[in-house]
Amino acid sequence: MVLQGLSWDDTRMGAPMESFLIGLKDGRISQYYAPMVSSNAALYADHPSMPYKGVRNGAYIKAKADHVPFSKVAESFQTIRTRRNFTAAEVAFLKAEAGLRGWAGAGDPKTNYENGIKLSFADWGAGGVDAYIADATSKPINYVDPIDARNNFTAASTITVAWNDADSNELKLEKIITQKYLNTFTNTVEAWVDFRRTRYPKIPFVAKNDSNGDWGVIPANDWIKRMPFINAERTGNTAAVTDAVSKMGTGAKDDIATRLWWDTGKASNF
Repeated sequence: MVLQGLSWDDTRMGAPMESFLIGLKDGRISQYYAPMVSSNAALYADHPSMPYKGVRNGAYIKAKADHVPFSKVAESFQTIRTRRNFTAAEVAFLKAEAGLRGWAGAGDPKTNYENGIKLSFADWGAGGVDAYIADATSKPINYVDPIDARNNFTAASTITVAWNDADSNELKLEKIITQKYLNTFTNTVEAWVDFRRTRYPKIPFVAKNDSNGDWGVIPANDWIKRMPFINAERTGNTAAVTDAVSKMGTGAKDDIATRLWWDTGKASNF
């Protein structure tokens, strides 16, 4: 999954989550993921006190077995079969964004932002939330793949957690959406929608871009825009697919490069 914390087999930690959770000293990491099963400390030598390692999305992989020791989801996911997709924490982050945009009745963005983090930590059973909210120093870390350096990336985001009234609205929005992303660990679609409309959180492009003319070409410095209709719809419901694509705008195609109407591609959110 491109945005959330899971990668090629839907059980491994994703590299962006490693960058954010370890860099920001996030107590939720142990609630989301299990430490690495390998005793080889060289696999996480870039942060030796934190035995977690994620897999970059679109990674160069010589052999899948090379990344088997990397962090998997926490053991609790083996017994807890359902997770809520819409929580009080998410409501708080939605209100924080609404307040930042000046919507009536949304409340104070800072209060809602910090309350969202507190609710998220409580929901996931993580500790240290007060120190986390006050942290104005820690930032996302660069990612190092000990197996294949082609997957390494420099953290695109330089945010800290602490709210600063002097920050621009754009930076404040990045903090809100990044925390919403970290909270909605089990709701990948929500995170992807937020990302397409805001461009947050700031994450790396895929390491190995295999897009092609069959399903749409994505430039090396861009991301997938939508999921195409499946072949069964294309062949069994052709008229409806054609009609739907015609409503996407002039020149739209049923491919991964076509933006949806709310995905404006604007450089600024304000």
